[in-house]
Amino acid sequence: MKLYVILNIILCFLGIVLGQDFQENAVIELGSKNNSIDKPFVVSLILKDVESRPSVTFPDINGLEKRSKSVTSSVNTIDGKKVVVQTISQEYFASKIGKYQIPDFYITVNGLRLKSEATTINFSMGIDSGGNLDTDQDFSYLAEPDLGNDGVFLSVQANKKSVFTREGFALRISLYIAESAPVEMEFYQFSTQLQSMLKKLRPSNCWEENVGIEEIVKRQVKIKGRKYTEYNMYQAQFFPITLQDVVFPAVGLDMIAVENKNVVNVRNKVIRSFHSKPMRVQVKPLPEHPLKDQVAVGQYNLIEKLSSNLVYPGESVRYMFKIEGVGNIAAIPTPEIEINSAFDFYPPDISQVIKRSYPKVSGEKTFDYFVVPRRDGTFPLSRYFQWVYFDPVVARYDTLRSGKLLQVKGEDYKLGNISLSGSQGLYDNLDRLDTTQQKFNYKDFFKNVTNAIVGILIIAMVWVFRK
Repeated sequence: MKLYVILNIILCFLGIVLGQDFQENAVIELGSKNNSIDKPFVVSLILKDVESRPSVTFPDINGLEKRSKSVTSSVNTIDGKKVVVQTISQEYFASKIGKYQIPDFYITVNGLRLKSEATTINFSMGIDSGGNLDTDQDFSYLAEPDLGNDGVFLSVQANKKSVFTREGFALRISLYIAESAPVEMEFYQFSTQLQSMLKKLRPSNCWEENVGIEEIVKRQVKIKGRKYTEYNMYQAQFFPITLQDVVFPAVGLDMIAVENKNVVNVRNKVIRSFHSKPMRVQVKPLPEHPLKDQVAVGQYNLIEKLSSNLVYPGESVRYMFKIEGVGNIAAIPTPEIEINSAFDFYPPDISQVIKRSYPKVSGEKTFDYFVVPRRDGTFPLSRYFQWVYFDPVVARYDTLRSGKLLQVKGEDYKLGNISLSGSQGLYDNLDRLDTTQQKFNYKDFFKNVTNAIVGILIIAMVWVFRK
């Protein structure tokens, strides 16, 4: 009996500690409370210092329909420490205009619940007055789905017939049930069946970026003029890394069908199987180029920033080279800079933000350089900073080049020189720096104190009960 009580006390204390840490690192953020009917109300969960993606379940909100989910992860290095922030967002669409009262709700994260206070949101008339019913789904790029006589079919959809090597395409697994279908359907051992399907479907020659769906999301759509409810089970983006076509075999899903056979008071439940059609995505080689096996594939833009346009030789300057766009952000290679006598370039600090949503992966990757000029002159940074990529939309190579101009004025810099006019060079006064001082981490301090107190309480409890 004493052991049972002690275990309960320990679990209670652990729950308090974990709950406090969870509350510190997780925040719910609500989107705009005034939206047009064709725009979603967005609920986001922001998680700090969490590298692995947790299981997150968003609540059902009365009067609103869940749609797409997206996951954005950012990785930065601050004071030598990697900081990871994940933002998981859920879209909610309204079926008609008006004000919606949203009571207190909870988001479940790995079994722990995080509360959001009640609020009111407003949906007004927008450009798309059609509400939440999508236009006809386009299956022209797929094998024609078997709509079936009862209007129920399983579909594995890709949004492209063919892609270049390392170009992304989206995959979606959904069950469609027509509004006029004469049967009722219930899901049967869904988690087990989904894992079995994914084991068959996941291609070995692709990099996968999946959104992560912990629950079945349904929406209303039209296919060839007929109304359906789509039950979306999985969505991801794949980037072929080899020159092999991506083949998706047929997969099956068992459902419980409820039939009454024209007898009002008799309901029979039977298991029915639905199968998708096999599908192939052609993978095309990139055109000939010296860097064809190294370049990133996607649509990208350059954002750059120079901390100063005018410096002295030996004075450090910071240069930011940020690549943003649509593609496999995680696989973007670091720009290559040739060694030269005019500058010292130091390895960059690298950070990235990746947004995974259907049907694309977008984001940005930042390379933050320290640059030390060694001689006088005017230098276009395009000589040193350029990045080649392949744009699959126009099917050609392109180059992002720096547009910055750096002026260096003063006597050429030599090792051991003192910076001119008292400017701070990269190594100036290095011997005077106090390396014994360390930044005090209050968060870790209080966490350790809390853990120590809990440990002392547990030991005290054990001692009391042994008495």
